[in-house]
Amino acid sequence: MSVWKSIVGLCAVLGCASGVTSAVWAEEAPATETSQPAIHRLFPESWPISIRGWVDGGYTFNGSSPTSGFNGPYNAVDKDRPKLNQLYVIVEKALQGTGGFDIGARFDAMVGSDYFLAQTNGLERNRDGSKRWNNEYTGVALPQMYAEAGNQTFSVKAGHFYTIIGYEGVPAPANFFYSKAYSYQFAGPFTHWGGLATWNISPQWMVQGGVVNGWDSLDRQSNKPAYVMKAKYTSSEKFVTASLAVITGEEPSAIPTRFEQRTRYSAIVALNPTRDLEYVFHHYYAYQEDGKIGGGIARWYGVDQYLYYRIHEQVKAGLRFEWFRDEAGTRVGGSPDRGNPNLAPFAGSFYSLTGGINYYPHPNLTIRPEVRYDWLVGSRSPYNDGNNSNQVLAAINAYVQF
Repeated sequence: MSVWKSIVGLCAVLGCASGVTSAVWAEEAPATETSQPAIHRLFPESWPISIRGWVDGGYTFNGSSPTSGFNGPYNAVDKDRPKLNQLYVIVEKALQGTGGFDIGARFDAMVGSDYFLAQTNGLERNRDGSKRWNNEYTGVALPQMYAEAGNQTFSVKAGHFYTIIGYEGVPAPANFFYSKAYSYQFAGPFTHWGGLATWNISPQWMVQGGVVNGWDSLDRQSNKPAYVMKAKYTSSEKFVTASLAVITGEEPSAIPTRFEQRTRYSAIVALNPTRDLEYVFHHYYAYQEDGKIGGGIARWYGVDQYLYYRIHEQVKAGLRFEWFRDEAGTRVGGSPDRGNPNLAPFAGSFYSLTGGINYYPHPNLTIRPEVRYDWLVGSRSPYNDGNNSNQVLAAINAYVQF
Protein backbone atom coordinates (compact mmCIF):
# COMPACT_ATOMS: atom_id res chain seq x y z
CA MET A 1 0.00 0.00 0.00
CA SER A 2 1.47 3.37 -0.97
CA VAL A 3 1.94 6.23 1.46
CA TRP A 4 -0.55 8.46 -0.31
CA LYS A 5 -3.26 5.74 -0.33
CA SER A 6 -2.70 5.43 3.42
CA ILE A 7 -3.17 9.18 3.81
CA VAL A 8 -6.42 9.12 1.86
CA GLY A 9 -7.61 6.32 4.14
CA LEU A 10 -6.64 8.29 7.23
CA CYS A 11 -8.59 11.32 6.00
CA ALA A 12 -11.61 9.17 5.16
CA VAL A 13 -11.69 7.69 8.66
CA LEU A 14 -10.74 10.76 10.70
CA GLY A 15 -10.76 13.92 8.71
CA CYS A 16 -14.29 14.06 7.82
CA ALA A 17 -15.63 13.91 11.35
CA SER A 18 -16.80 17.33 12.28
CA GLY A 19 -15.92 18.92 15.52
CA VAL A 20 -12.43 18.24 14.60
CA THR A 21 -8.49 20.46 15.15
CA SER A 22 -5.16 21.43 14.59
CA ALA A 23 -2.75 21.69 17.44
CA VAL A 24 -1.10 25.03 17.79
CA TRP A 25 2.59 24.37 17.24
CA ALA A 26 5.17 25.93 19.54
CA GLU A 27 7.38 26.65 16.55
CA GLU A 28 6.90 30.40 16.80
CA ALA A 29 6.82 30.66 20.58
CA PRO A 30 9.87 30.98 22.80
CA ALA A 31 10.94 27.99 24.87
CA THR A 32 9.29 29.55 27.91
CA GLU A 33 6.38 31.95 28.06
CA THR A 34 7.02 35.65 28.48
CA SER A 35 4.75 38.53 29.42
CA GLN A 36 6.20 40.73 26.70
CA PRO A 37 3.81 43.04 24.83
CA ALA A 38 2.37 41.65 21.61
CA ILE A 39 4.58 41.55 18.53
CA HIS A 40 3.95 44.42 16.10
CA ARG A 41 3.15 42.65 12.85
CA LEU A 42 4.10 44.15 9.51
CA PHE A 43 0.89 42.89 7.92
CA PRO A 44 -2.52 43.47 9.57
CA GLU A 45 -3.63 40.60 11.79
CA SER A 46 -7.23 41.33 10.83
CA TRP A 47 -6.60 39.86 7.39
CA PRO A 48 -8.15 36.42 6.84
CA ILE A 49 -4.73 35.22 5.68
CA SER A 50 -1.81 35.79 8.08
CA ILE A 51 1.59 36.83 6.72
CA ARG A 52 4.42 36.89 9.24
CA GLY A 53 8.01 35.81 9.78
CA TRP A 54 11.43 36.77 11.10
CA VAL A 55 15.06 37.46 10.21
CA ASP A 56 17.64 35.53 12.25
CA GLY A 57 21.42 35.84 12.18
CA GLY A 58 24.52 35.64 14.33
CA TYR A 59 28.19 34.94 14.76
CA THR A 60 29.92 32.04 16.54
CA PHE A 61 33.52 32.29 17.77
CA ASN A 62 35.46 29.03 18.04
CA GLY A 63 38.20 29.12 20.68
CA SER A 64 40.20 26.47 18.79
CA SER A 65 40.35 28.55 15.59
CA PRO A 66 40.13 25.52 13.27
CA THR A 67 41.77 25.97 9.88
CA SER A 68 38.60 24.89 8.07
CA GLY A 69 36.44 27.30 10.08
CA PHE A 70 34.00 24.49 10.96
CA ASN A 71 32.75 24.01 14.52
CA GLY A 72 33.33 20.27 14.60
CA PRO A 73 30.72 17.93 13.11
CA TYR A 74 27.84 20.40 13.53
CA ASN A 75 25.32 20.90 10.75
CA ALA A 76 23.74 23.96 12.40
CA VAL A 77 25.67 27.10 13.40
CA ASP A 78 28.51 25.15 11.83
CA LYS A 79 31.10 27.82 10.94
CA ASP A 80 33.22 30.41 12.71
CA ARG A 81 31.80 33.26 10.59
CA PRO A 82 28.81 35.66 10.54
CA LYS A 83 25.65 33.98 9.26
CA LEU A 84 22.22 34.80 7.98
CA ASN A 85 20.54 31.76 9.47
CA GLN A 86 16.94 32.38 8.53
CA LEU A 87 14.87 34.79 6.51
CA TYR A 88 11.60 33.02 7.22
CA VAL A 89 8.14 33.83 5.82
CA ILE A 90 4.82 32.17 6.72
CA VAL A 91 1.55 32.53 4.82
CA GLU A 92 -1.31 30.88 6.68
CA LYS A 93 -5.07 30.60 6.76
CA ALA A 94 -5.64 29.09 10.22
CA LEU A 95 -8.60 26.98 11.25
CA GLN A 96 -11.25 28.85 13.23
CA GLY A 97 -13.47 27.85 16.13
CA THR A 98 -13.75 24.75 18.32
CA GLY A 99 -16.81 23.40 16.50
CA GLY A 100 -18.12 23.21 12.97
CA PHE A 101 -15.97 22.73 9.91
CA ASP A 102 -13.30 24.91 8.33
CA ILE A 103 -10.56 24.72 5.72
CA GLY A 104 -7.05 26.02 6.32
CA ALA A 105 -3.61 25.99 4.72
CA ARG A 106 -0.04 27.02 5.42
CA PHE A 107 3.08 27.70 3.41
CA ASP A 108 6.56 28.32 4.90
CA ALA A 109 9.65 29.45 2.98
CA MET A 110 13.15 29.97 4.35
CA VAL A 111 16.38 31.45 2.94
CA GLY A 112 19.65 31.16 4.87
CA SER A 113 22.27 28.76 6.16
CA ASP A 114 19.69 26.80 8.21
CA TYR A 115 18.12 25.52 4.98
CA PHE A 116 20.13 22.36 5.64
CA LEU A 117 17.86 21.43 8.55
CA ALA A 118 14.64 21.55 6.51
CA GLN A 119 15.50 19.82 3.22
CA THR A 120 13.70 16.77 1.88
CA ASN A 121 14.62 14.23 -0.76
CA GLY A 122 12.58 14.86 -3.87
CA LEU A 123 12.29 18.64 -3.35
CA GLU A 124 15.38 20.59 -2.21
CA ARG A 125 17.49 17.45 -2.71
CA ASN A 126 17.40 14.83 -5.42
CA ARG A 127 15.78 11.47 -4.73
CA ASP A 128 19.15 9.96 -3.73
CA GLY A 129 19.87 12.79 -1.28
CA SER A 130 22.34 14.67 -3.49
CA LYS A 131 22.19 18.45 -3.86
CA ARG A 132 19.63 19.93 -6.24
CA TRP A 133 19.51 23.74 -6.02
CA ASN A 134 21.31 24.81 -2.83
CA ASN A 135 24.99 25.67 -2.35
CA GLU A 136 27.29 25.12 0.62
CA TYR A 137 26.50 28.23 2.66
CA THR A 138 23.07 29.61 1.77
CA GLY A 139 20.02 27.88 0.40
CA VAL A 140 16.26 27.88 0.04
CA ALA A 141 13.97 25.43 1.84
CA LEU A 142 10.19 25.00 1.87
CA PRO A 143 9.75 23.25 5.24
CA GLN A 144 5.95 23.39 5.39
CA MET A 145 3.17 23.40 2.80
CA TYR A 146 -0.05 21.74 3.78
CA ALA A 147 -3.84 21.97 3.72
CA GLU A 148 -5.98 21.08 6.72
CA ALA A 149 -9.63 20.56 7.49
CA GLY A 150 -11.61 20.57 10.72
CA ASN A 151 -11.45 23.05 13.57
CA GLN A 152 -9.46 23.77 16.72
CA THR A 153 -10.73 20.64 18.43
CA PHE A 154 -10.00 18.08 15.74
CA SER A 155 -8.29 18.45 12.38
CA VAL A 156 -6.43 16.58 9.67
CA LYS A 157 -3.59 18.08 7.66
CA ALA A 158 -2.04 16.71 4.49
CA GLY A 159 1.17 17.82 2.82
CA HIS A 160 4.58 18.80 4.21
CA PHE A 161 5.01 19.66 7.90
CA TYR A 162 7.49 19.65 10.78
CA THR A 163 7.91 16.45 12.76
CA ILE A 164 6.10 15.96 16.06
CA ILE A 165 9.16 14.12 17.44
CA GLY A 166 11.59 15.88 19.78
CA TYR A 167 11.89 19.16 21.69
CA GLU A 168 13.83 21.73 19.67
CA GLY A 169 12.80 22.97 16.21
CA VAL A 170 14.01 24.71 13.06
CA PRO A 171 12.23 28.11 13.49
CA ALA A 172 14.39 30.51 15.50
CA PRO A 173 11.58 31.68 17.87
CA ALA A 174 10.94 28.05 18.88
CA ASN A 175 14.33 27.76 20.60
CA PHE A 176 15.85 29.49 23.60
CA PHE A 177 19.39 28.78 22.39
CA TYR A 178 21.05 29.82 19.14
CA SER A 179 22.97 26.56 18.77
CA LYS A 180 21.11 23.27 18.39
CA ALA A 181 21.26 20.18 20.60
CA TYR A 182 22.84 17.01 19.20
CA SER A 183 19.44 15.37 19.57
CA TYR A 184 17.97 17.83 17.10
CA GLN A 185 20.83 17.79 14.62
CA PHE A 186 21.45 14.05 14.54
CA ALA A 187 18.63 12.02 16.15
CA GLY A 188 16.12 12.98 13.43
CA PRO A 189 13.76 13.46 11.70
CA PHE A 190 13.13 17.11 10.72
CA THR A 191 10.01 17.08 8.51
CA HIS A 192 7.49 14.73 6.91
CA TRP A 193 5.33 14.47 3.83
CA GLY A 194 2.02 12.79 4.58
CA GLY A 195 -1.07 13.19 6.72
CA LEU A 196 -1.52 13.98 10.42
CA ALA A 197 -4.64 14.04 12.59
CA THR A 198 -4.74 16.10 15.80
CA TRP A 199 -7.39 15.78 18.51
CA ASN A 200 -7.50 18.15 21.49
CA ILE A 201 -9.59 15.87 23.70
CA SER A 202 -9.68 18.34 26.59
CA PRO A 203 -7.60 21.24 27.93
CA GLN A 204 -5.37 18.58 29.50
CA TRP A 205 -5.06 15.94 26.76
CA MET A 206 -4.01 16.04 23.12
CA VAL A 207 -3.28 13.11 20.79
CA GLN A 208 -1.88 12.97 17.25
CA GLY A 209 -1.46 10.20 14.71
CA GLY A 210 -0.37 10.11 11.11
CA VAL A 211 0.93 8.28 8.07
CA VAL A 212 4.03 9.78 6.46
CA ASN A 213 6.55 9.08 3.73
CA GLY A 214 9.35 8.32 6.17
CA TRP A 215 12.03 10.72 7.35
CA ASP A 216 12.59 13.93 5.36
CA SER A 217 11.39 12.48 2.05
CA LEU A 218 8.90 13.43 -0.63
CA ASP A 219 10.35 10.92 -3.09
CA ARG A 220 12.36 7.86 -2.15
CA GLN A 221 13.07 4.31 -3.31
CA SER A 222 10.52 2.72 -0.95
CA ASN A 223 6.76 3.22 -1.04
CA LYS A 224 6.19 1.78 2.44
CA PRO A 225 4.77 4.34 4.88
CA ALA A 226 5.98 5.26 8.34
CA TYR A 227 3.66 5.95 11.27
CA VAL A 228 3.86 8.80 13.79
CA MET A 229 1.99 9.05 17.10
CA LYS A 230 2.02 11.44 20.03
CA ALA A 231 0.17 11.93 23.30
CA LYS A 232 0.53 15.06 25.43
CA TYR A 233 -0.76 15.90 28.90
CA THR A 234 -0.86 19.38 30.48
CA SER A 235 -1.96 19.77 34.10
CA SER A 236 -4.69 22.28 34.86
CA GLU A 237 -2.26 24.82 36.32
CA LYS A 238 0.43 23.98 33.72
CA PHE A 239 2.72 22.84 36.52
CA VAL A 240 3.46 19.65 34.58
CA THR A 241 3.51 19.04 30.83
CA ALA A 242 4.43 15.58 29.56
CA SER A 243 4.47 14.00 26.11
CA LEU A 244 5.49 10.80 24.37
CA ALA A 245 6.01 10.64 20.60
CA VAL A 246 6.99 7.70 18.39
CA ILE A 247 7.83 7.18 14.73
CA THR A 248 8.34 3.77 13.16
CA GLY A 249 8.82 2.47 9.63
CA GLU A 250 11.43 1.32 7.14
CA GLU A 251 14.28 3.72 6.35
CA PRO A 252 17.53 3.48 4.33
CA SER A 253 20.00 1.11 6.00
CA ALA A 254 23.78 0.95 5.73
CA ILE A 255 23.33 -1.66 3.01
CA PRO A 256 22.84 0.16 -0.33
CA THR A 257 19.28 0.14 -1.75
CA ARG A 258 17.91 -1.71 1.31
CA PHE A 259 15.27 -0.26 3.63
CA GLU A 260 15.01 -1.74 7.13
CA GLN A 261 13.06 -1.02 10.31
CA ARG A 262 13.86 2.23 12.12
CA THR A 263 12.04 3.39 15.27
CA ARG A 264 12.51 6.41 17.50
CA TYR A 265 10.66 7.64 20.56
CA SER A 266 10.91 10.97 22.37
CA ALA A 267 9.67 11.56 25.95
CA ILE A 268 9.46 15.09 27.37
CA VAL A 269 8.52 16.31 30.84
CA ALA A 270 8.39 20.03 31.67
CA LEU A 271 7.94 21.40 35.19
CA ASN A 272 6.89 24.97 36.00
CA PRO A 273 7.08 25.27 39.80
CA THR A 274 6.86 29.08 39.62
CA ARG A 275 6.04 31.72 37.05
CA ASP A 276 9.75 32.43 36.59
CA LEU A 277 11.24 28.92 36.65
CA GLU A 278 10.99 26.02 34.19
CA TYR A 279 12.81 22.67 33.95
CA VAL A 280 12.61 20.39 30.90
CA PHE A 281 13.75 16.77 30.67
CA HIS A 282 13.97 15.15 27.22
CA HIS A 283 14.87 11.49 26.70
CA TYR A 284 15.02 9.77 23.32
CA TYR A 285 16.02 6.41 21.88
CA ALA A 286 16.28 5.15 18.30
CA TYR A 287 17.49 2.09 16.45
CA GLN A 288 18.01 1.09 12.82
CA GLU A 289 18.17 -2.52 11.66
CA ASP A 290 21.24 -3.09 9.46
CA GLY A 291 22.29 0.43 10.41
CA LYS A 292 25.94 -0.52 10.85
CA ILE A 293 28.38 -0.89 7.99
CA GLY A 294 28.52 -4.63 7.40
CA GLY A 295 25.20 -5.22 9.14
CA GLY A 296 23.89 -5.14 12.68
CA ILE A 297 21.58 -2.84 14.64
CA ALA A 298 22.68 0.78 15.08
CA ARG A 299 21.44 2.61 18.18
CA TRP A 300 21.50 6.25 19.24
CA TYR A 301 19.94 7.71 22.37
CA GLY A 302 20.44 10.28 25.08
CA VAL A 303 19.11 12.93 27.44
CA ASP A 304 18.72 16.71 27.17
CA GLN A 305 18.02 18.86 30.21
CA TYR A 306 17.02 22.53 30.20
CA LEU A 307 16.64 25.03 33.02
CA TYR A 308 15.14 28.49 32.40
CA TYR A 309 14.81 31.36 34.84
CA ARG A 310 13.21 34.75 34.29
CA ILE A 311 15.50 37.36 35.83
CA HIS A 312 13.47 40.34 34.64
CA GLU A 313 10.49 40.92 32.35
CA GLN A 314 12.98 41.54 29.54
CA VAL A 315 15.72 39.07 30.52
CA LYS A 316 15.69 35.29 30.80
CA ALA A 317 18.61 32.96 31.54
CA GLY A 318 18.97 29.36 30.42
CA LEU A 319 21.18 26.28 30.83
CA ARG A 320 21.25 23.17 28.64
CA PHE A 321 23.13 19.97 29.41
CA GLU A 322 23.03 17.13 26.92
CA TRP A 323 24.32 13.62 26.43
CA PHE A 324 24.09 12.00 23.00
CA ARG A 325 25.22 8.39 22.62
CA ASP A 326 26.10 7.32 19.07
CA GLU A 327 27.02 3.69 19.67
CA ALA A 328 28.36 2.79 16.23
CA GLY A 329 29.24 6.26 14.94
CA THR A 330 26.41 6.19 12.41
CA ARG A 331 24.71 9.53 13.21
CA VAL A 332 27.08 12.35 14.17
CA GLY A 333 29.15 13.84 11.38
CA GLY A 334 29.63 16.98 9.33
CA SER A 335 28.09 17.25 5.90
CA PRO A 336 30.41 16.87 2.89
CA ASP A 337 27.87 18.94 0.91
CA ARG A 338 28.85 21.92 3.07
CA GLY A 339 32.57 21.16 2.83
CA ASN A 340 32.84 20.08 6.46
CA PRO A 341 35.96 17.91 6.95
CA ASN A 342 34.76 16.51 10.31
CA LEU A 343 33.08 13.44 8.84
CA ALA A 344 31.62 10.37 10.58
CA PRO A 345 32.17 7.94 12.18
CA PHE A 346 32.51 9.32 15.70
CA ALA A 347 31.43 6.45 17.93
CA GLY A 348 30.97 7.35 21.58
CA SER A 349 29.18 9.77 23.90
CA PHE A 350 28.88 13.44 23.02
CA TYR A 351 28.31 15.93 25.83
CA SER A 352 27.66 19.66 25.81
CA LEU A 353 26.92 22.36 28.37
CA THR A 354 25.40 25.63 27.12
CA GLY A 355 24.58 28.78 29.04
CA GLY A 356 22.76 31.74 27.53
CA ILE A 357 20.58 34.79 27.93
CA ASN A 358 17.48 35.91 26.03
CA TYR A 359 17.06 39.69 26.11
CA TYR A 360 13.86 41.27 24.80
CA PRO A 361 14.47 45.03 24.36
CA HIS A 362 11.43 45.27 22.05
CA PRO A 363 8.48 42.91 21.47
CA ASN A 364 9.81 42.13 17.98
CA LEU A 365 13.49 41.73 18.91
CA THR A 366 15.25 38.92 20.79
CA ILE A 367 19.02 38.95 21.44
CA ARG A 368 20.59 35.57 22.35
CA PRO A 369 24.23 35.46 23.52
CA GLU A 370 25.54 32.05 24.62
CA VAL A 371 28.65 30.09 25.58
CA ARG A 372 28.93 26.37 24.83
CA TYR A 373 31.40 23.64 25.79
CA ASP A 374 31.42 20.30 23.90
CA TRP A 375 33.38 17.13 24.48
CA LEU A 376 33.42 13.54 23.22
CA VAL A 377 34.21 10.39 25.17
CA GLY A 378 34.91 7.92 22.39
CA SER A 379 36.92 7.19 19.29
CA ARG A 380 38.63 9.87 17.19
CA SER A 381 38.59 13.63 17.75
CA PRO A 382 35.66 15.50 16.20
CA TYR A 383 36.76 19.10 16.88
CA ASN A 384 39.42 21.47 15.55
CA ASP A 385 39.63 19.49 12.30
CA GLY A 386 40.32 16.21 14.08
CA ASN A 387 42.87 17.53 16.59
CA ASN A 388 40.77 18.01 19.73
CA SER A 389 38.22 15.99 21.70
CA ASN A 390 36.61 19.19 23.05
CA GLN A 391 35.84 22.78 22.07
CA VAL A 392 34.52 26.07 23.42
CA LEU A 393 32.15 28.27 21.41
CA ALA A 394 30.84 31.77 22.13
CA ALA A 395 28.02 33.18 20.04
CA ILE A 396 25.90 36.30 19.66
CA ASN A 397 22.60 36.07 17.81
CA ALA A 398 19.46 38.10 17.27
CA TYR A 399 16.18 37.64 15.46
CA VAL A 400 13.54 40.22 14.52
CA GLN A 401 9.94 39.14 13.99
CA PHE A 402 7.61 40.93 11.59
